[in-house]
Amino acid sequence: MQYCSKCGAQNADEANYCNNCAAPLKAAAQVPSQSSAPQQEPNHQQTASQPTLPPQLQPGQKASLLDYLSHYQGLQVHWAKRFVGIVLDSIFVVAPVFVIFAFMDWWMGWCWFTVVAGVVLFLYSAFLEEFMGATIGKAIVGLKVISIEGKLELPSTLIRNVTKILAPLLFLEFLVTLVVQTTDAHQRYTDRLAKTTVVEKRP
Repeated sequence: MQYCSKCGAQNADEANYCNNCAAPLKAAAQVPSQSSAPQQEPNHQQTASQPTLPPQLQPGQKASLLDYLSHYQGLQVHWAKRFVGIVLDSIFVVAPVFVIFAFMDWWMGWCWFTVVAGVVLFLYSAFLEEFMGATIGKAIVGLKVISIEGKLELPSTLIRNVTKILAPLLFLEFLVTLVVQTTDAHQRYTDRLAKTTVVEKRP
């Protein structure tokens, strides 16, 4: 058995992609194919457990996040965790900003409040992800941000969080993420620009 590095699910040794969350399996990618090897009898028990996938979700193909979510329960849980994480982070940021505005009598209307809260959320997320690998909200739900090209650095975390400055931008980015084709269903659109992704935090 091999374990998925993104969701921790068990997969058959022959699997190239996780049956729970669609993530590529490293162990399978590292094993070269041997065309001269004798063919083994198919394991009917394993075959029965494999999900029947549409053509766009076959290994190596691109699909939209909507397609992935409709076939992988692990991805549904993953994105639910991310939603809970950002709600928690928003509460942690918005509540202090609200108190400061009220206490210092800087209240200038919802426009200024949302802009200031958005900028604080953006900086909070970028710096915590660079130094800790996760915001407080992500840490609570067991997620972390990693770079797919090596060490996670501040420019990448700034890029992946830039849409948090304004809530409409973040909502628009999520809509784009749902429909644009990808091979990594754990990435928001800005994750692709920043070369980052979000994985389950291992104990």
